[in-house]
Amino acid sequence: MKSPIKHCNATILHSKEMNEMRNRTSKLSGRGTGNKTAMITAKKARTAPFKLTDESYEKSNRKMRSEYKSETGKTLGSRQTSGKGKRRVSFACRFAGMKGAMKGPNGKPTRKAIALKKWGFGSVEAARNFCQSNKEKNNN
Repeated sequence: MKSPIKHCNATILHSKEMNEMRNRTSKLSGRGTGNKTAMITAKKARTAPFKLTDESYEKSNRKMRSEYKSETGKTLGSRQTSGKGKRRVSFACRFAGMKGAMKGPNGKPTRKAIALKKWGFGSVEAARNFCQSNKEKNNN
């Protein structure tokens, strides 16, 4: 197993001079020692929930909204994250019946899971329960 300090095969980056320079500059900026700080930052990036996925979801959502507006001239309404509005009930009913996993094979949340979270639902079951208790009865 490779040591965490020499985690790759780059000899220049792990030379004595580079490590001394990294330690010197990080101490001056008040971040602690170079490699230790880098390892802590890398660990946070690996374990932070939804961080990268959230950003990419928002980016694709903005793109989709702008394309819709340029095609139709209409603006889509914003998310309803609480309350019993018609659009939120409609979203819950639509997603309650959707098939598919909440996590992908890589362990990251799927777009379905992120959308449910953004609309204020923790699971498909929560969306289904909300839908059942709030949808209007059709008397036809």
